[in-house]
Amino acid sequence: MSIDAMARRKLFATRSFRREAAQRLNLDFAMVEGAVNALLAAGIVPCTNSDNTEGLAIDGAWLLMAIGCRVRPDAIARITPRFAEMTLQIDGDTPRAGSLAGVSPHGVTFEAELVAMFRNAWNAARAPALTPVDALGVSLQWSDGRGGVLFGTIDCWKKGRPRHRKVFASHPLQLPPAPGGEWDFVHLLDSFRLPAVGGIAFSPPPLCGFIELVGRGLDNATESPIKTERAKEK
Repeated sequence: MSIDAMARRKLFATRSFRREAAQRLNLDFAMVEGAVNALLAAGIVPCTNSDNTEGLAIDGAWLLMAIGCRVRPDAIARITPRFAEMTLQIDGDTPRAGSLAGVSPHGVTFEAELVAMFRNAWNAARAPALTPVDALGVSLQWSDGRGGVLFGTIDCWKKGRPRHRKVFASHPLQLPPAPGGEWDFVHLLDSFRLPAVGGIAFSPPPLCGFIELVGRGLDNATESPIKTERAKEK
């Protein structure tokens, strides 16, 4: 395990990180702690990526999915990869594009999109003050109590533009017959509802807070979490 990966593990293992993550996401502490513990115990986080920024973004994406999957701690390591592997079904930025049968034309995964979301948010935060920051929202959903089909959505609001939504699913998404024979994907997002019976949604303020919290590992990753813990021990 690299030094940066060891520092990330140390960060995620701290009670202060878990407590603040729960506060920022407006969730119960036990729910966050159980998810983080499950990923650490399974060796899923920290990941082995040698680039600390990329590794931190990957870890952040998996932590978010694990927290949002809402299953027992002993099932988190089994269910979270299914969310990660979901593929893009509908892209709101490409009207009349893609397959009506729901087969992703690009093979984009939910994990890859979440990782990019973390990375882009940190880049925007470090950019000049006049650079507008996108508002982001994420949801994880399921079709039944056993999670027969999993869904994920990522929303992005840019200043002066309509909402852009990407829809992911663990199976090809079968769309209902379109009025007139062809769906306009922009209006589809306003009329089509995923066949989900449960789930969780992270709205922009809590999600932004969580991304910012994970981003603390960007600077001095090899020292700060360890120093903090040693300071507490003295």
